[in-house]
Amino acid sequence: MLKISIIEGHHLAQSRNTKNGVRYFQNAYAHMGGAFPQQIELPLRNPTDAYAIGEYTLDLSAFQVGRFKNLELNPFELRLTVASPKALAKAS
Repeated sequence: MLKISIIEGHHLAQSRNTKNGVRYFQNAYAHMGGAFPQQIELPLRNPTDAYAIGEYTLDLSAFQVGRFKNLELNPFELRLTVASPKALAKAS
């Protein structure tokens, strides 16, 4: 499982103005097996959808089948689920 961390100082939603309106996102860190986690942006529909500080894994709804039948992440909706201690042990 891919472990996603929301840390202190990054738990609040941020906004960015685009030509189509305001885009909300939240900074997080993806633990991808390297020496350091990678900073990522999680898209949010509303600022109130921001995740609390904690450890998460990707929800199955974050995946979709692409146009050419390849597995991909839905770039507009990356849902997370709270990670159980057992899942975190496997991710480390």
